[in-house]
Amino acid sequence: MAAAAATEVTPGLSQIAAAQQQQQQQHEQQQQPEQQRQQHEQQEQQEQQQQQQHKQQQQQHEQPAQIQEQQEPQQQLQEQQQQQEEPQQQQQQQQQEQKQHKRQQQEQQQEQQQQEQEQQQQQQQEEQHQSYDAETFVSL
Repeated sequence: MAAAAATEVTPGLSQIAAAQQQQQQQHEQQQQPEQQRQQHEQQEQQEQQQQQQHKQQQQQHEQPAQIQEQQEPQQQLQEQQQQQEEPQQQQQQQQQEQKQHKRQQQEQQQEQQQQEQEQQQQQQQEEQHQSYDAETFVSL
């Protein structure tokens, strides 16, 4: 039984290698953006894990204790992949928020400039009135 399991492992590895080459070629032809590429790699890893789990199930009746140890790190890997996808989504949201924030700042600056100009005009008008009053007082 052990010999049969061992021969099953090697074709599985060559299948994985062939699948990786195919996917790399497709990727080079398409030249996808960075995020799609990362998702693509995660899909590759998940496919490999599924193949490995399948092999482990075949060997399970021979070495039940060893398989549990092998399956645990795979579950951790899948959790890490989910965590990686989440920060990417968060980054996109942050970028959108930053853009909105910049727009608000620009609007605030424009409002401040208008208010300052209005204040300056009022001051100039008041100064003109005062100087005019003083002149008329002197002439009287």
